[in-house]
Amino acid sequence: MKATAAALLTALIGAGPSPAAARELVAVVSQQAGQLSIVDPAVPAVVASVALAAVPAGIAVSADGRTAFITHPDLGALSRVDLATTSVSLHLKVGAEPFGIAIAPDGVSVLVTDWSADALIHLDGATGREIARVAVGRSPAGLVVDARTSRAYVADRESDTVSVIDLARMERISVIPVGRAPFVLALSPDGRRLYVANVRSNDLSVIDIETVREIARPRIGLMPYGVAVTADGRQVIVTNQQSGKLAWLDAVSLRVRAETRIGEYPEGVLTLSDGRVVATNWADDELCITIPEPGAPCRWRVPLPAGPRMMESFTAGNNIP
Repeated sequence: MKATAAALLTALIGAGPSPAAARELVAVVSQQAGQLSIVDPAVPAVVASVALAAVPAGIAVSADGRTAFITHPDLGALSRVDLATTSVSLHLKVGAEPFGIAIAPDGVSVLVTDWSADALIHLDGATGREIARVAVGRSPAGLVVDARTSRAYVADRESDTVSVIDLARMERISVIPVGRAPFVLALSPDGRRLYVANVRSNDLSVIDIETVREIARPRIGLMPYGVAVTADGRQVIVTNQQSGKLAWLDAVSLRVRAETRIGEYPEGVLTLSDGRVVATNWADDELCITIPEPGAPCRWRVPLPAGPRMMESFTAGNNIP
């Protein structure tokens, strides 16, 4: 079975230059098990897995779909995983407590939040060498990058703020007050709004990008830990960890249209190119996949190693030798 799964992943990632061969996969980090799982939502099933060092947390995948970068806060380290060979190609010390991670606008270098050092670090994706760093608020958690403006937005969890970073200069150019304990963020497809999940105040900060200020803060549920936006920008989807629910907000009225109980301790959430919604259930050790309809229950459940939390989708099959 393992050989079959490995062969399937190789076929997906190493399929050659044909656009028709491209497939959207989901890379999921299981924190307690110390494992990376590659899920093919079309099956849906885990098609390959990679053993990782202790307590993996954040994940980002390079623009070409070749490489995954994973943070290990407890080890002060970063792992680089070759997705075609499903092997760890680099493991190195990075900062004091690296946590959140994203790919820089160039598509290959990496941005990492350092929870203990209150900093955003820019790293060379090939060597892990530190290129630059900038001070942000206390205990920076998640971040999101807008390649169009070359800016990064960082959730400063213990400062109750979002830091706005000019990546060209690696300079903090603005600080936006939000709710209590901001954790993750998501940009609208048009880049006009930023949504920030505030874990302790149980709400969602809505930030206008042009004015760089919070314009609304609707109540969203108990301990929101994940946020995503549909491709058309009309719906915002939030995982509420303590209630075990997926909440669907109308992006115009900012009212919750529906809630669905999907499992125990849902955390990460994202939308696929076909519109489907994917969420991790941390305590249930599974991936929930559902259709993009408010209130829709889980249509497919994929078992995962213990403690699945963060994840990222990527396209395999194009520009892979």
